[in-house]
Amino acid sequence: MKRWLVVLLVVLALIVLISPGIVGRLAEQNLKGSIGWAESQSEDFLVTEEIFQRGWFTAEGRHRIELKEGELRSAIVELTGREAAADDSIPALVVDTRIDHGLVPITSMSRASGSLMPRLASTVSTMHLDPGDGELIAVPGALYSHVGLSGETASRYLLDAGRFEDENAKVQWSGADLSVTANPSSRSMQYEGTLQPASVESDNDFAQVGLTRFSGDLRQSEYGFAVGSIKLDIGTLSLRQGEGEGVTTGFREIALDAGSEIEDGRVNAKSVLHLGGVAVPDFGAVDVDMDVTVSGLEARSTQTIIAALKARPDDPAALASAYPHIESDVQKLLSSGAEIRFDRLDVSLPQGEVTATLRFELPQTDGSAEFSWPSLLLALTASADVRLSVALMEMAQEADPQSGALVAMGILKEDGDFYVMSAQYAKGLLTVNGAPLPIPLPSR
Repeated sequence: MKRWLVVLLVVLALIVLISPGIVGRLAEQNLKGSIGWAESQSEDFLVTEEIFQRGWFTAEGRHRIELKEGELRSAIVELTGREAAADDSIPALVVDTRIDHGLVPITSMSRASGSLMPRLASTVSTMHLDPGDGELIAVPGALYSHVGLSGETASRYLLDAGRFEDENAKVQWSGADLSVTANPSSRSMQYEGTLQPASVESDNDFAQVGLTRFSGDLRQSEYGFAVGSIKLDIGTLSLRQGEGEGVTTGFREIALDAGSEIEDGRVNAKSVLHLGGVAVPDFGAVDVDMDVTVSGLEARSTQTIIAALKARPDDPAALASAYPHIESDVQKLLSSGAEIRFDRLDVSLPQGEVTATLRFELPQTDGSAEFSWPSLLLALTASADVRLSVALMEMAQEADPQSGALVAMGILKEDGDFYVMSAQYAKGLLTVNGAPLPIPLPSR
């Protein structure tokens, strides 16, 4: 019995004293792998290691997160007026991290969120913002992370209520609690968080956002793009520009529930969106509800098309130049069949409302046959049901008298307090409110 007790004590001593050095190297390798994986998820960010000093029980590192050349960086350059900006003149986030490593990270007990739970590493990170001139500004809050034995990293960012004020701006926040769990080996992550109300005031501009909650997951597919889910709820957002009451925009609430998946080489996605009380000049508060489903997109063609579009700037000329490179993939995508449904598309204004349901379906066609746009249009089936309040229609006619032609042509038909349209399309024939409207199709 005593011999087994001695063996147990020796094993425990090895775990506590010897394992930190070994696990420290594993933790460093895991950190580098996690950074590489995170960087691969976005083409806009570059993560560089400025310092990493590994001791036996602890390690300290500094990493710099900055923007690569791209659309986001160009937008910030334009926004800040920094033309021909040098690399160090773009804002960057500087992250300082302390790592307590070892199968039993005993040194972590000397700080907040410390734990003796077995893991590769336990870290705490503080952040500074480099606005572009090298003078660091402390970012409030701290990021606590735990690297599991399997390489999974669980991180939690905690922010207490606070405020910042100088001669140019005043910022107030009520706190935040954000969590992310990432697994580089499975290329997946889960996230959730709560952002308490916050406000920013600068000169004659003011912005305030209410309570925000979000959650979701993200995983890299075998086709090179990510799929997953997200739920987002944002409270009131108010934006004011100008002196006095100024120009005020914003919304009362946003709720988004969206997700995507790949099944049998097909992409399926669904999104339900509610925008409440959107302030629209000259109209008042507008509510928007949308329920969209996309089913059966061929994943491999989708991958090629997404990659080609991301590689070109967001302007019509560049997008047009991309088409010859993806034409065969576009044709394959369409020939493989798909369905798009707007099960709900409602817009409610103080003057009235518009409701609609839309459906577009392409069946899968013979892949060995020569692609033909006319054949594709003949195979397409679609439908649309629209209801437009009489009050809105009268307002549209006042703004543009030519809109009354829709009623004269029978495209919109009065039904009580609404104008309605029921349209179906199949085999090249469009039927609107029961009246056939043949559509001339181009020859092959």
